Amino acid sequence: MEALMPDLDATLVTFLTGHAALIPLHRGRVGTKLAAGTDPALRITGLGGTQPMPWESQPEFQIESWGGDQGAASKLARTVEAAIHDLVGPVTGGHVRSVTVALSLMWSPDETTGRARYLSQVSLLAYPEGS
Repeated sequence: MEALMPDLDATLVTFLTGHAALIPLHRGRVGTKLAAGTDPALRITGLGGTQPMPWESQPEFQIESWGGDQGAASKLARTVEAAIHDLVGPVTGGHVRSVTVALSLMWSPDETTGRARYLSQVSLLAYPEGS
């Protein structure tokens, strides 16, 4: 049996939660579900991806940057897109070889509430431990 891929959903949430440049902007409000309230927050959604070889994974993620207004949402999204490249390197269960921002700063206010939101899409190239 080949080695298992790292849990990149959890890795991404942990990374974005603890990145020093992002903490003052989202104050820990990061997850796969949107935190209640109207304070700035990040929501991560796994979009699937490819696994061209048993030792290589190329998942994609949508990162929603929510803010109290368009300026706050924009600053959060721009900071995410700058910080995301720091994810390259060892992670729990493997390593991330590269990060690509496939969709940058798409303005997409929430249809229901009108709340400010920017969308980013990132692609990772990852390998399990020992590969």
